[in-house]
Amino acid sequence: MTVRIAIIGAGLAGLTLACRLRSKAQVKVFEKSNVVGGRLSTFRSGGFEFDHGAQYFTIRSEAFRKFLEPALQHGIVVPWDPHIVTLEIGREAIVEPREETIYVASPGMEALCAHLAEEISVTIDTEIVSCKRKKNAWQPVKANGDFLEEFDWIVSAAPPHHSLSWAPEFFADGITFDHVRLRGCYSLMLGFEDAVPVSWQGAFVRNSPIGWMAVNSHKYGREGGPSLLVQCSGEWTEEHLECASENIEVMLSNELKNLTGIDITSAKHCELFRWQYASIAVPLGLDCLFDPEAQLAACGDWCIKGRVEGAFKSADALAARLFAVLPQ
Repeated sequence: MTVRIAIIGAGLAGLTLACRLRSKAQVKVFEKSNVVGGRLSTFRSGGFEFDHGAQYFTIRSEAFRKFLEPALQHGIVVPWDPHIVTLEIGREAIVEPREETIYVASPGMEALCAHLAEEISVTIDTEIVSCKRKKNAWQPVKANGDFLEEFDWIVSAAPPHHSLSWAPEFFADGITFDHVRLRGCYSLMLGFEDAVPVSWQGAFVRNSPIGWMAVNSHKYGREGGPSLLVQCSGEWTEEHLECASENIEVMLSNELKNLTGIDITSAKHCELFRWQYASIAVPLGLDCLFDPEAQLAACGDWCIKGRVEGAFKSADALAARLFAVLPQ
């Protein structure tokens, strides 16, 4: 009998796992958003495009490179070669040497996950709020109270806090994920009539509410007008997560002007986005969670480290564990 596996979350971890398992099981992915990709996302508004989540990624392992090979061959994953500096108020910009190639997805960051989802059963706009045990099967429950079909395995590939409503207090061997800490992030998106008035395409920022800035329109395949993406540091966001959006914009506007001279009133488009879960302050410390007795599992970048490749590594590790217990 074919094993039925439900994966909650259609970010890179969930879709990687689905790709790995589809030859061994009947796999269905459920995503609460209206698009796949999670933080691999590009926001389009007012004739501008902004990668308001993950900015770029590296390929450090041979396994990740092999997994991405079709996307690399089809131009869905492409190198990005920006001039990157480090900025600090009152100091000269420092040019950052880059020892490894960095990549983006094209034409937007969600393109990689959209590519992976092409041959997978993915149901969007479906928030899973709990999972009920019925004899030897699990039945996911939607936010509206409706029950979905039964599955043999449930895998959470969502942020751990989204799984607390249905996950057990302890996984196998007494493992729990209640110590995992994620941080939020504010992304300020600015669109301009003319070229963004900076000499760099990417900038790390020290001793500032701002952690990173990128001339988003410089990335390969991006359409629309000149755009600048400003992201706050995780620590600063954590301290200001409940502040009103107008106050955040004022604080970031002042900081941006001090750093670059840019007055955001000159921007044709200005919009603020808040990620509740964006970076990993304290990871799980394991590559995944796996409970073969309960037939529950979890994976994601929060297990290892908050990198795009971390999401892949966690899902790849979980796939190997599932292969060992699934019927051959």
